Amino acid sequence: VTITDEATGEVLVDETTTTFDNGFIGFWLPDDATGLIEVSYQGRTGTTEFSTADDGATCVTDLRLT
Repeated sequence: VTITDEATGEVLVDETTTTFDNGFIGFWLPDDATGLIEVSYQGRTGTTEFSTADDGATCVTDLRLT
């Protein structure tokens, strides 16, 4: 999993992780950040944008690996 802040280019998360039994993973990110989440597994990759602004989603459920 790689999570990058688009404003600064800072990589907020860059780690290998295991999903919970329900298939989800969780990361705490700084307030008022926007950027890109990228997940890769066995040659498949999925990306989605995120925002931690007040109107941003608290959960991303639409990232699919292709």
